[in-house]
Amino acid sequence: MENVLLDHQFNPLIMDAGLPKLLADDVVFSALKVSAAMGYLAPEYITTGRFTEKSDIYAFGVIILQVLSGKTTIGSSIRTAIESFRFDDSVDANLRGRYSKSEAATLSKLAIQCTLECPDQRPTMVDVIQELSVSSAHL
Repeated sequence: MENVLLDHQFNPLIMDAGLPKLLADDVVFSALKVSAAMGYLAPEYITTGRFTEKSDIYAFGVIILQVLSGKTTIGSSIRTAIESFRFDDSVDANLRGRYSKSEAATLSKLAIQCTLECPDQRPTMVDVIQELSVSSAHL
């Protein structure tokens, strides 16, 4: 009887030793699908299937883009505007132009560097922190 579980409608389910692993893998896969949909997965993950520190840097860059733009999904028009430093077209409209252009420039530069296609061209997190520290010291 220890291998029988009940679902939310009290239907009996037979518990197999491999079920927890399958459930865990399904949760991981679901999380990866969400990450991919949000654009957090680095391009090299698609080809290698492996995460690296540079994959994390890519995801961090996407988060910077989201913070700058105020959007959860980053389209090509926003990315192009950020790469061109056209802040009126890329920075969150809810700010109504009340933001530091120098901070927006720093964050834009970091976002672009962090989301470069080639992982070797992306900065390390130490580099990112140093850049942010230098920028905040000038404020």
